[in-house]
Amino acid sequence: MHYKIIIQGNLVFGKPRSFDQVVKMYEHRLEIYYKSGLLFSDEHLDASRYLLDIPRTVVQGTDKQYKNTVDLLRYLSQFAISGKVGAWIIDEGKLLDSEIIEPYNDKAAVQAFLKGKELAGQKGKEEEAIESLSMAINKHNAHSQAYERRGYVNLMLKSYEDALYDFTKAIKLDKENSDAFLGRAKLLIFQGETSKAIEDLDNAIKTSLALQPTYWKARRIKAECHIKLGEWEKAEFDLKLFTRRKFLPNDPNYLWKKWALYQYGNVLLKLDKYEEALIAHSSALEIEDGHGKVSKAEQLTRRGIAIKKSGGSGYLSDWKEAATLGYKEAKKLLEEHVN
Repeated sequence: MHYKIIIQGNLVFGKPRSFDQVVKMYEHRLEIYYKSGLLFSDEHLDASRYLLDIPRTVVQGTDKQYKNTVDLLRYLSQFAISGKVGAWIIDEGKLLDSEIIEPYNDKAAVQAFLKGKELAGQKGKEEEAIESLSMAINKHNAHSQAYERRGYVNLMLKSYEDALYDFTKAIKLDKENSDAFLGRAKLLIFQGETSKAIEDLDNAIKTSLALQPTYWKARRIKAECHIKLGEWEKAEFDLKLFTRRKFLPNDPNYLWKKWALYQYGNVLLKLDKYEEALIAHSSALEIEDGHGKVSKAEQLTRRGIAIKKSGGSGYLSDWKEAATLGYKEAKKLLEEHVN
């Protein structure tokens, strides 16, 4: 049975000696263990840059080929100093398995990066994280992931110039580093460069897959940028995709569904699509928890407007409830209705 399989990414070996060893081990294991086939070839071994580089590859393959490929990538990663390769196997739209393969060995740059990456996720450990990530970069100056991760830490510390340098350097080293594009976009938004941020968000979307959280983070943030610019149709497109996606509870996008539905409803109101706006706002109200600063009173007020604009009844009850919650706009709408 054949499945849709996607592979993309790179493993950087850094030195001729390590690369030559990888080539020999690749040839040996291909002959001994993987006669049933792999989903990449020696053509992806770049001797001029000492790396394994697999551009996005979408093929039909067997489960055995997928497992062989992942197994060999894991094996080769022990010789790498940086990089990341993703692999996904899909059956009729259902994700069967996914793997993210990164170097995990005793090389100094690898150990420093792993430590810095772990510390970056701990509150109060930012300076230590920067120290470890900087050590990884000193050991291997072409470490795109270390620059990217350090960029996020600098962003948290509001060291914006340093963050811009790190994200830009990460992108220069690896033009497929979607997380670096996303990070630089966030920085540009903080600096009020909304249009430039959209360019980076588009690149984050292009270089990631809809199977990855980064893809949907970029979609959501891009929609927010379009809203700021009053680009309602473009915002509608991104929010429509986001709100139709079914996220699992462990996905970081899961808790943004409520916010996205609310914003989608507002955008649809701007486009005079009142019935669709009503559905979006009603769906948002059905979700209890979520990120984003959206009060229940605001939601009720907007749903009431959508009900009234679409010719329905019940909008007064929404406005009255919002008014009891202290929302001034709802009180004003009630006053206008009476007069």
